[in-house]
Amino acid sequence: MNKYSKKPLKSRTSHLSPADKFKYYFDLRMRLLKSALRGVGNLSNSNVYEIPNDAKRIIETEVRKWTKEFVTDKWNRSENKRKNKDKSESLFEQYFKK
Repeated sequence: MNKYSKKPLKSRTSHLSPADKFKYYFDLRMRLLKSALRGVGNLSNSNVYEIPNDAKRIIETEVRKWTKEFVTDKWNRSENKRKNKDKSESLFEQYFKK
């Protein structure tokens, strides 16, 4: 890093509340996802592409797999963490219940 270039002190969302931060990133990431999915859908244009026979099946399978891996599973893990964090029992009470 050059000694004359300065690193910004705060991020773009550092002044936002957690709720506003979620709204900001929700809008941003959902727009990017919509655009990416539109691009994948454009692969179906047979006037532009020579499409392999099993392309549709492969694309649909990968999108489902990635949705499970990067969205569903992650949301479920976060919910479980939140539930476990809310437990007020001490470790002693967890292991030595009567």
